[in-house]
Amino acid sequence: MNTIRKVALLSGIALGALGTPALAQDVAPAPPQAAPAATDTGEIIVTAQRRAEKVTEVPISITVASAAQLERQQINTVNDLARIAPSLEIQAAPGQNTGGGGSIRGIGTQTFSPGAVASVGVVVDQVSQGNANISDLFDIARVEVLKGPQGTLFGLTTSAGVINITTNKPDFTQFSARLRTELSDAGTAGSKYGNQVIQGLVNVPIAANAGLRVSGVANLRQGVNRNATTGDLNDTDRYSVRGRFLWEPTDRVTVNLNGDYAHSSIENGGDFFTFVKTGGPGPFLGGAGYDPVGITDRLASCGVTPGVGNRNYCTDESYTGKAENYGGSLQVDYAADPFTLTSITAYRKSTETGLGASSNVFRADPLELQVHNAAVNRDLSLFTQEFRISSAAGQPIEYTVGAFYSNQKQTRDPETVDVTLIPAPGVTIPIVSNTTPQLTIRDESLAFFGQLTGHVTDQFRLIGGVRYTTDRLSLDTFDTTGVVTDKTVLNTEKWSWRLGAQYDLTARAMAYATVSRGFKGGQIAVPTGATPYVVLPEIPTSYEAGVKATLFGSWVADLSVFYMKIDNFQAQQCTVDANAIISCDQKNIDGVKTRGAEINFFGNVTRNFSLNTGFIFAKATYPNGFIGTDGTDIGGGQLAYSPRYKFTLSGQYDIPLGERFGGFVSVDTVWKSRIRYEANSVEDTTYRPHWMVGGRIGVKTADDRYSVAVFVRNAFNVHEPSLMQSDFPYNGASNIGAIYGPQSYRNVGISLDAKF
Repeated sequence: MNTIRKVALLSGIALGALGTPALAQDVAPAPPQAAPAATDTGEIIVTAQRRAEKVTEVPISITVASAAQLERQQINTVNDLARIAPSLEIQAAPGQNTGGGGSIRGIGTQTFSPGAVASVGVVVDQVSQGNANISDLFDIARVEVLKGPQGTLFGLTTSAGVINITTNKPDFTQFSARLRTELSDAGTAGSKYGNQVIQGLVNVPIAANAGLRVSGVANLRQGVNRNATTGDLNDTDRYSVRGRFLWEPTDRVTVNLNGDYAHSSIENGGDFFTFVKTGGPGPFLGGAGYDPVGITDRLASCGVTPGVGNRNYCTDESYTGKAENYGGSLQVDYAADPFTLTSITAYRKSTETGLGASSNVFRADPLELQVHNAAVNRDLSLFTQEFRISSAAGQPIEYTVGAFYSNQKQTRDPETVDVTLIPAPGVTIPIVSNTTPQLTIRDESLAFFGQLTGHVTDQFRLIGGVRYTTDRLSLDTFDTTGVVTDKTVLNTEKWSWRLGAQYDLTARAMAYATVSRGFKGGQIAVPTGATPYVVLPEIPTSYEAGVKATLFGSWVADLSVFYMKIDNFQAQQCTVDANAIISCDQKNIDGVKTRGAEINFFGNVTRNFSLNTGFIFAKATYPNGFIGTDGTDIGGGQLAYSPRYKFTLSGQYDIPLGERFGGFVSVDTVWKSRIRYEANSVEDTTYRPHWMVGGRIGVKTADDRYSVAVFVRNAFNVHEPSLMQSDFPYNGASNIGAIYGPQSYRNVGISLDAKF
């Protein structure tokens, strides 16, 4: 079925629903606009089930972060969200974190495969981001981390969970503006790198029923990596802007028009591999055997000392890359008593280009084995259309039904990797040159879904949901003349479902139990120099039970136990081949499991004290007998990138300082158990249990209009890596490489905030 026919079919469904007569009593429809983070009584409101509800009434394990929490924890990027929820981990390595959503309870998608989709979906203002996800977070009202398969109600494939982001809506009543900054400089007050974040917004009432809100951010970073040859830190600069127009032409119609644009540039290579351990010989010299000058000595000659936390590298080359990401959406809600009709049309596009000279990926000195990535040119577009019909809240049967269509297309120009050996100045020995062909990947999906809640009694409710998804994934490979040389297609039709029950224990406590079957689309892997192959869809079956309660007025407790088994878990295993090229193999693994328990507390304990904390035990394991990349049996061992235990805590205490001023102290800390970064038994590519501690101390005016604070992140300079790789860069040698990011080093600075 072509795109035009599918959109027409969805439109027909919506028009048919408009013609459906109102069936019953005169009741208020469900609010179409996302509600604020809390009601006047302090109740936290979420849209986890595509309607505004109290978080304590939703039968899903949820961690909620308000705007205040996001700001005090300095959650400026999607990667930073790993600090707000114990269940959430986000892989920050460049090109590795498909879709941007990371993993939940140990289950996620870490892959370089161009045809992959994320296990954890990212949704912004009810729009699925796909693989064209935003990077920077600013002017955010609320973030909800939803655990477990969410495929019944959310678009695209969300087999492990959803990060549901809601931005601030325009205010019709008054003009307002705001300016926030977080400023740090490399070498000042112990800061290991520099970062300047400048956020601004303007809210303009246009009429009594219309308003416009425009916000933007500049996020400029110097480091963390440093070129020892020049002494320069790598620069990463990102700029983003968003506009949101809200119009309520009648008391029944609400129109939301959103648009955003982001531009990023990277100088000197960005975050990539550095050496943390060496011990093997130098590069292989063909018939002459190994180079007698070891890699450790070569690194020392240009000022690099391998070790945990080493961020220095040597190269006399440069690399510049840039990326653009933009999109827009139109949401129209119509209150047709006793239900609400919703239409959301969205388009997103992202491009990535690499310019200038090729880069010395391995960060060795110029007289080393060098791996050069030639210029890249990648383009991705995503169109989505969703129609929903939602019943009014508080009815004997509450329901949401709808249809969702998505069409994602990605193109990649040929990309070349050259390996050369330079044993002496002016002597260049070519080792290998690999070129991936031009690729076009298309992923087209159509789904119909529905979920209902039946009120058996005032305290007891039953839940049922179903989703039917048809998905077509295709990959075209082209030769140098632009002719298709290979076409690989994967057609999938799957049912997802959810069943459960919930019971109100008291007026302030609820218990629930659910079982659900999820779905994550397949992949078409593109190995270097080999024929593309299919990686089958991932099918999780999840069991969850939990209790939610409101304590101390508005502090929420969320306790859950869970068990999930995944058929055809999509994994990636990377090794270094004989030519010093990292080769990654995508594959299905049957029998992967995650099980454990999680507890979260979030909200305000008292008027002056907010506390968000949580702890998770998640035993996410490979199946028995599973053989790792080093040939050892790691069956029953913890999945890569997944700590078994994790603790998070963020809180702020406000201190009155007379009638005009106040002080505040906040803390932000995370503890993780040991993490493995490869699917093997190599101890050197695991990272020890560790604490990451930060906080702020400052003063503000009594009306919260102005504030100034001093902050520190990663106060003890703990070097948690983003990624680690053994046999690096020589297969069989005892060398270890790591990628470090801004989470890996101390950052100290000052923050300023002014509201007008």
